[in-house]
Amino acid sequence: SGFVLQQARLFAERLKREAGAIPVSQVRHAYILCFNRPASITEVKDATAFIAAEGLEQFTRALLNANEFVFIP
Repeated sequence: SGFVLQQARLFAERLKREAGAIPVSQVRHAYILCFNRPASITEVKDATAFIAAEGLEQFTRALLNANEFVFIP
């Protein structure tokens, strides 16, 4: 939806502002903000590869659509 795309863009901007331009730092910060936990080594590796291929905004969109973000266990 348009709302999710807008929020993904704003989240990507926040990550750039707060975590800097290094994807590893962006991923680690994003996991803390979205899931209230650190990213695993595998998650950091996969996410940085995803960011390199698709961009930070697509990564934040994926996080906002993740089951872990939407549902509280």
